[in-house]
Amino acid sequence: MLLAENGTSCKASYVYCEGHCIDPSTDPLHCGASDNCQGRAAGALCTGGSVCIDGSCGTGCGAGRIQCGGRCVDPLTDASYCGAKGDCAGANAGVVCRPGTSRCAAMVGALCQAGQCVSDCPKGSQTFSVTGKVETFKLPACVSEITVKAWGAQGGTSSRGSAGGRGAAVEGSVCVTPGTELTIVVGEQAPAAQYPCGGGGGSFVAIASTPLFVAGGGGGGYYVNSPGGSATVLATTGPGVGGAGYKSAGGGGGFSTDGSGVMGSGGTRFLGGAVAGKPQPMNGTYLSGGGFGGGGGASWTDTFETGGGGGFDGGSAGLGETSTGGSSYLSPSAVQTKFTPAMRTGHGSVEISY
Repeated sequence: MLLAENGTSCKASYVYCEGHCIDPSTDPLHCGASDNCQGRAAGALCTGGSVCIDGSCGTGCGAGRIQCGGRCVDPLTDASYCGAKGDCAGANAGVVCRPGTSRCAAMVGALCQAGQCVSDCPKGSQTFSVTGKVETFKLPACVSEITVKAWGAQGGTSSRGSAGGRGAAVEGSVCVTPGTELTIVVGEQAPAAQYPCGGGGGSFVAIASTPLFVAGGGGGGYYVNSPGGSATVLATTGPGVGGAGYKSAGGGGGFSTDGSGVMGSGGTRFLGGAVAGKPQPMNGTYLSGGGFGGGGGASWTDTFETGGGGGFDGGSAGLGETSTGGSSYLSPSAVQTKFTPAMRTGHGSVEISY
């Protein structure tokens, strides 16, 4: 901070000239000014259509920049001439970006991004359905807040009439850095089978290795009047661990660690790709694997065991109908949050709006 002779303070790299603080790297009246802005220290007066570029008078602004208001600006980032083009006059001068007043304004940084004022960011939304693979979604450069609704998938349903456990639902809003890339997994309902079924996949929205929202999937169902355990738990902390296996059946995958199981029956963690657990034995005709999103696979050895649901913490595999659903999760920074346990049938889904 520079203190001028009259007591006026100028921020670092600025100089006090003729009653106000100027940027000597761009000011056309005192281009290259320094120190007390007197005599030689007053810098140069840029005339004849020249502009002040990095402290020197010149006629060209360089690639990506145009001349506006006697200085060279980048119309993709300059808040005074956001979106300017051509001669930077009249309709070509772009717009002046004003600071935002939303609760996420502090996340924005530059007021002009990609030639658009962040305060004028258009509304949008995206819905994600089951694809069996990890998805990514890059937010527009002006978005600083998202609202997410996610539903976990149902566990596999026995063809003899016993339903898989239901998935949970979560929703809420969270501040994000503009241009952030989200990683998304949509839970798949485990396949139906005559006897033990696999667990349903959880649905996840994260930024790299940081979870934002997770909706747990339900456990697998078994035979007549033996439904799978639904997703009923909301986790509030921890790394997100995989669920316990039972005999050869697999627990559901968690956020950070795989579900327990043998020969791949445990569901894979979200950070490892959220792959479904395999049925054991693989050639069995009376059981099913889990659903994408970390659902654990079912097994039959001397008894029949159902798979646990995927989630932030994976659900446990169990004997007969005693599987459990995966847990759900809401970011501590999220607001207007809602958790609804045991409500989703079929595949999961994720909706993101901004």
